Amino acid sequence: MQIREARSSDATAIRQLYRDVMGYEYPLERMKEMIEKNREDPCNFAFTAWSGKELVAVMEAVIKYSIHRDPYLIINTLAVVQRHQGMGIGTQMLAYAESFARQRQLAALRLGSQMKRKRAHHFYEKNCFQLIKEHKIFERSCRKE
Repeated sequence: MQIREARSSDATAIRQLYRDVMGYEYPLERMKEMIEKNREDPCNFAFTAWSGKELVAVMEAVIKYSIHRDPYLIINTLAVVQRHQGMGIGTQMLAYAESFARQRQLAALRLGSQMKRKRAHHFYEKNCFQLIKEHKIFERSCRKE
């Protein structure tokens, strides 16, 4: 398996993986644009895992600089193709994230997971993540309709 930073040419495969695993819908052209923005931003990252020519996982992460704690890496999304789950790919992605964070001298890895994703919670706990708090996330649109 090869892990590398996402490219805009990966957008079709990423979009399909997100649709199948996470139920996310997002316009293909917009995804290509956002992948390029990620590549230009020194704090935002999208990583892909490939088995040959097949995309098997995607992970999005952001470096968080806070005024009340040392910088850390937040894993925003980790998705593994369903038929490849349970084969160690997610664990390899987390190891990659940890190595990436250590190289940048970040203090920790953090991630969030929807309350309903019980299997994912078990997976994270199995990979030495500890539940530190539960919270709700609120959103307000900034777009004028």
